[in-house]
Amino acid sequence: MKSTVRTWLLGIPLLLFFGCAQKSASLQKSVVPPDQTLYETGTKFLEKGQYIRSRLALQTMINTYPDSEMTADAYYAIGDSYYEEGGTQNWLQAEQQYKDFIIFFPAHPKAPDAQMKIVAANMKMMGPVDRDQQYTLRAEQEIYNFLEMYPDHDFAPIVKQNLAIVQDKLAQKEEGVGDFYARRGNHGAAVSRYLVALDKYPDYYNTPEVLSKMAHSLLESNNPDEAAIYLDKLVSEYPFSELAEEAKQQLAGMGKPIPEVNIEVAAVNEAKMRQPQGFSPVKPLLDFGKALGFIGPPDVYEEATGILAAEKAKAAKEAEQAAVREAEAGEGIDIVEEIRKPVSEETPPEEE
Repeated sequence: MKSTVRTWLLGIPLLLFFGCAQKSASLQKSVVPPDQTLYETGTKFLEKGQYIRSRLALQTMINTYPDSEMTADAYYAIGDSYYEEGGTQNWLQAEQQYKDFIIFFPAHPKAPDAQMKIVAANMKMMGPVDRDQQYTLRAEQEIYNFLEMYPDHDFAPIVKQNLAIVQDKLAQKEEGVGDFYARRGNHGAAVSRYLVALDKYPDYYNTPEVLSKMAHSLLESNNPDEAAIYLDKLVSEYPFSELAEEAKQQLAGMGKPIPEVNIEVAAVNEAKMRQPQGFSPVKPLLDFGKALGFIGPPDVYEEATGILAAEKAKAAKEAEQAAVREAEAGEGIDIVEEIRKPVSEETPPEEE
């Protein structure tokens, strides 16, 4: 009896010990690591548009747990917090954060997205054609950086389209400055600016107009032979332009021969000429809204991701339809074989 009581007395502490140990182990398993907690807190604040709080939580995570597996994503998310908050200073901060992200984590899957957002941030900051084009030039350079770093990425074709948009704007700037000088009779300065537009931006949609203006300024500068070079180019390579006929008349009046149309080059030029957006009755309202800050600049990153998502959805749908057609075709072949089987393979009964 005494031994039984002693056994029970000794067993109770052991039961309590094992019970507490199991409970402690269970609690440890259920506790979220502090770095994950900080990261999730920061991303939740980001989703709610509470950008300062988001950055505070994410930066605290990076400083406290630099070796965390979520450090890279936290760097990227801080960039997003500046990018989404918007405004020139925030976009500049976002650009620097994304550049640091690419330097520290060059092999990360989000590195191309970071570079694409650098392009998009600079394109957001591009000013009107008659203003300083520093951010347009920066956007051009960052587009070249993207194409050098990620030439085979799905974004690459879209980035090339953005390059055309950026360069059209830079060419417009050069043309506008040339027009400014031409109106004031400084045709030498006008020629130098028109020449930049023609040499640096050969795909500019308004190239025929620039060629015509170039020839006019050269004529005004008493350089008819050089003017004829640009009139020849206008006639032979841009015959589809309304200015080509006028160029022919100018050449004839100067006693110069009319060049033949270069059909191959003209076809290429006509195909690559991008027309500016046509007039829309709501455009003045949109421009006014942008000036007041009610309507933000277009986000080429969001446009790019939307295009890729649409293309993937289309490809998936086409693959599904092809699979259905293949399955239906396969079922049809099985039925035909089953129909033919008794005729071609069945052994006739032996005659008695």
